[in-house]
Amino acid sequence: MGASIPSEASKLFEQRFADSDLDGLMDLYEDGAVFTNARGAHEGPEAIREVLAGYLSTGASIVMNDSVSFEAGELALVHWAWTMNFPDGRVAEGATAEVLRRQPDGSWKFIIDNPDGPALIGHD
Repeated sequence: MGASIPSEASKLFEQRFADSDLDGLMDLYEDGAVFTNARGAHEGPEAIREVLAGYLSTGASIVMNDSVSFEAGELALVHWAWTMNFPDGRVAEGATAEVLRRQPDGSWKFIIDNPDGPALIGHD
């Protein structure tokens, strides 16, 4: 099940990540969604599942901080600040640029998940 409002998606992601709930994380994405990172664009459920499983395997935790959301009909652009804490003490921080779409049941799901936001500028 997706989020009831676009800005809720980050807290659902945070909870499911903390629970290592890969299936629950996948429920936040449309089938044709794209997940981007420094390694490229990963399209579709199989590719996104592989990327998310890799993140989960690090043992890190993620905290989704402040957000801002803009809706335009059935689409929403949402930005979240995040902090990721790794078991070895490293800390990573960033900001997202996400696009969600309202589903027929009224929930919202990711269609473009860019957890690295503007950090991807300059990456091939």
